[in-house]
Amino acid sequence: MNNLADTKLSCLIRWNVLTVLCSLGAAGCAPSSVETIEMTSFDPSQDQVAIVSYYRGQAMDLREKAAGYAESALRYEHLFGSQSDWVSGARALSQYYAESAQELERLAEAHAKVAQPEIQKRR
Repeated sequence: MNNLADTKLSCLIRWNVLTVLCSLGAAGCAPSSVETIEMTSFDPSQDQVAIVSYYRGQAMDLREKAAGYAESALRYEHLFGSQSDWVSGARALSQYYAESAQELERLAEAHAKVAQPEIQKRR
């Protein structure tokens, strides 16, 4: 019976050691620092390519929202008439998202001009 208890204890110790080693290994693989990007900075030391990509992605999302609300406005117009608050609300949201997308595209283009030397180096 003593032999069985020793075997269980030995197995438990091995699992605990394995768990600790795996935890230490995972901690060693974790990045030591996280780089932050100042999204409003035109400083070339910032990753301007990442900023451009982010703004363009956000602009695309907003254009999709604008299109969705424009489509909803058409549906609401058929259901409730052109003077409905639902229609005017959906149109206003569509316009807001479209204008916001244009602004983000302008920001992306401004950052792309700063990123041009970096883009040329990558090619």
